[in-house]
Amino acid sequence: MVKPPVLHIRQVIEVDEGIPYVVCTKFNNGIKCRVHPVSDVIPSPAGVITWGAENATFFYQTEEFLSGRDIYFVDTRAYSANTCVFLAACLQTVAHKYPYNYGLFPDLLKEERIKLPVDASGEPDWAYMDEYMRAVMNNTQDDLSALQAIG
Repeated sequence: MVKPPVLHIRQVIEVDEGIPYVVCTKFNNGIKCRVHPVSDVIPSPAGVITWGAENATFFYQTEEFLSGRDIYFVDTRAYSANTCVFLAACLQTVAHKYPYNYGLFPDLLKEERIKLPVDASGEPDWAYMDEYMRAVMNNTQDDLSALQAIG
């Protein structure tokens, strides 16, 4: 688990075509806005699962990003995007234990246990997670397309 460099809102400049600025929010994948890169700050990598300690909301980041305070990430770059979305949903099941005044910091997350599907040898079934989320995303896209066709 990694704590990226902290940038306060006064340290960033909002622009439409910038990189995501991830903060402690439960909305928009944790992205408050897009900002100019900051010259002396290396963005956090794409392909990781972020969460805000203050709200314990997990998101999969598809792009490099800058972040505000109390944002952390789990390096999940070795896994597919679909698997990461599945993992983020599984991690979200522990959020109810951490209200705003009792932040979910990395040492607490390390103590949590989540249930994952396993293969015949008892190891996490990464292929199943990927295929399951692919089906969910495809079904959701089909439903969205059907709704858009109505309007």
